[in-house]
Amino acid sequence: MAIGKPTDKVYRFKIDAYTPETMPMARLALYMAELAAMLGEPAAVHFQKLLPGSTIIVHRVEREAAPKVRERVRAIRRREAAPEVLRAYNRVNKLLKEDDGVGVLQERGAVIIQFPGRDEVEEKYPPIRQEGTVDGLLVGIGGTDASVHVRLMVEDREVTGIHTDRSVAKQLRHHLYDQVRLRGRGSWTRDSEGVWILKSFKIDGFEPLDDASLPEALTSLRVLPLHIEAGAFEELQLIRHGPPPRKPNGGH
Repeated sequence: MAIGKPTDKVYRFKIDAYTPETMPMARLALYMAELAAMLGEPAAVHFQKLLPGSTIIVHRVEREAAPKVRERVRAIRRREAAPEVLRAYNRVNKLLKEDDGVGVLQERGAVIIQFPGRDEVEEKYPPIRQEGTVDGLLVGIGGTDASVHVRLMVEDREVTGIHTDRSVAKQLRHHLYDQVRLRGRGSWTRDSEGVWILKSFKIDGFEPLDDASLPEALTSLRVLPLHIEAGAFEELQLIRHGPPPRKPNGGH
């Protein structure tokens, strides 16, 4: 195992839920993967060893990459890091919560990031009910009662809790396995990671969507007859930037 240079930075991630003897290898791999995603610089961050007591993952950051990793850590503390970095932090915290543990990331014995884990007070978000739309692939319609259940695939994930009445369902069945836009009133909640989740949706109407590919859509736009009137560019600039500043009296 490479020792590393004296100028390399050493970080320690401490988990109080396990010891090295009781930590399952698959679980350790999950923690290490999320820590790597959180710290970034994958070619310059190296696993070094496990320390006894609680599980302490020691990892070394090469000197050249240390400033970038340090800035990433500061951004995480301020909750201003990139979304994928904060998602990695939240996933580490979720692992700790599932393991009934807490964790800290340390540098030179000082705690630089805390992971509350089991001690985190989960923020409750009340559901929001409002009119809206849901786009996706219609993959199923069924039910024997007055409320007909509708199954929709959205970005390779099936969305449940969608329903409608029989009259809308009879029209909707002609678009099975088509892309559709459902209109109605829904209820959304937000999880601890800030992701909005659709809980229920009552369809009032719908419209089929064109499933043409991007090249096909661009080709169809090119054949459209376009006519740009004189002064259109100046009008667009006026809309975007407002009127030009007025010259002072006597100005040229």
